Amino acid sequence: MAKKDNVNNSITLPEQEFNFIKSDVHIPRMVPLQTLADESGISYKALWLMCKQNKIVHIKSGNKFLVNVDKFVEYLNTGEQESE
Repeated sequence: MAKKDNVNNSITLPEQEFNFIKSDVHIPRMVPLQTLADESGISYKALWLMCKQNKIVHIKSGNKFLVNVDKFVEYLNTGEQESE
């Protein structure tokens, strides 16, 4: 349970709770399209089209697309899934 610190009225977490929260979090590696194009050998335009068609997991930050690298590798390994 979180405790209230009387000195500066902020809420602090006990070490045990903080370690539990920290160990469960996996932050994905998100890279811009140009970086992914350089690393994968797939053209920038092809990656951009995949984002526009929602084929790969991405977010848009301003006018930049940031792609989840782990999900992109998974997409390359499995290919497109056909839906009926």
